[in-house]
Amino acid sequence: MNMVLKRSGHQGTGSDMASSFAHYGRRVSGPRVGAIAVMGRRGGGGHVGVVSGIDRRGNPIIVSGNHGHRVAEAVYPRGRIYAYVVPN
Repeated sequence: MNMVLKRSGHQGTGSDMASSFAHYGRRVSGPRVGAIAVMGRRGGGGHVGVVSGIDRRGNPIIVSGNHGHRVAEAVYPRGRIYAYVVPN
């Protein structure tokens, strides 16, 4: 995510920890196209991605890396997301 932010002209968090993005930029109240979604993983750790849409059930559609060892778009359960942020 830091690389994506840098290439788009924004400063990142400087950390490889997904949780560092929970305190990045400005928080938004729910999924918004272009927002960074910060989520936990079963077994610990975390994951981040960019919201590309919202399905009819209100779950975010997220583009992220390390999704089956590739960059991919997938629907994630909205309850798994604990922060949505946008760059300042």
